[in-house]
Amino acid sequence: MNPLVTLNESFSKNEISEDIYKKISDSVKKVNDAILYVEKSSGIKYPEWYIYPKAIAMKTPVGESSIIYSRFFPFSYQDVLYTLVQVTPPLVLYASKDTLLAVIAHEFLHYINFVASIKSFTISSEEKTSSILESVFKDEGQLYDEEKVFKKSKKIKRLLKEKFSGGLNDEALNKKTLSRWFKKGLPVEYITPESNVSRISVVSILNYKPEETLKRFLNWT
Repeated sequence: MNPLVTLNESFSKNEISEDIYKKISDSVKKVNDAILYVEKSSGIKYPEWYIYPKAIAMKTPVGESSIIYSRFFPFSYQDVLYTLVQVTPPLVLYASKDTLLAVIAHEFLHYINFVASIKSFTISSEEKTSSILESVFKDEGQLYDEEKVFKKSKKIKRLLKEKFSGGLNDEALNKKTLSRWFKKGLPVEYITPESNVSRISVVSILNYKPEETLKRFLNWT
């Protein structure tokens, strides 16, 4: 998958300026470098990823809000299960190298945990015959054990502990994102906790086959 596919569409619709488009495009290498580091440290291939063309902010019914810099995003299409990581422009443009690596590794643990949950999932025979039943996957902070995944990288384990505690902790990144993206009126998508849900067909779960390196890691038979 071309990580710039949705960004290219947004640019063609004049939703973002040429200057911003170029800055984001030029920063793709930083994300690829972080992904390669994660793959080398774990021995597991990273899932497909792409740059979402908008910043994402979550608002709760009580008025609280937070910036979402990336999301592990599984979804079904025509009974095929796809596992993707969304990366937002502010993360690519304003995050430090350490924060970017920590976020990329964090989403990787969500991905592995999700696939591991499929491996242990049990579905009744009645559900197996239906193509309209849905399984709802909601990202509620479920992560695979970082000690098992990143045995070879003290750096990644350290960064995960430093950067994540009830969400991403990086005030410098938050300030840059607010001043350079939100306050300048650049594209933002507002979501709610209820909308941050992927609906996944049971058939797609039953048909899912993990990538080979992850399959070996999980002892998937």
